[in-house]
Amino acid sequence: MIIKKILLIGLLAVGLSGCASSHFIEKKPDSLAVFLHLPEASRVRFASSMDQFVLHEATQDSSGTWSVTVPPSSGFTYFYIVDGSVYLPACRFRETDDFGSENCLYLP
Repeated sequence: MIIKKILLIGLLAVGLSGCASSHFIEKKPDSLAVFLHLPEASRVRFASSMDQFVLHEATQDSSGTWSVTVPPSSGFTYFYIVDGSVYLPACRFRETDDFGSENCLYLP
């Protein structure tokens, strides 16, 4: 019951933030494409629990959207490093890590 309430509060917060469209994950047959629309950034790297948070360089398209492709997964936590600083986008689910910070949580 408590978990349902937490998830509901999280969903409401994301819905009210208006920023949900700046970040999304697209499931493909043999991979996941992760996108972050942040045109003002000069460097974006993606880190996830799938590989112990190894940094993966993202590429930017002409619209300012950064992307990285990762293997398919049943779920993982993640964050970005944008211009040298940790960046957590508006994401549907979050999880507190062992250091007291939050990470986004991908649940397919």
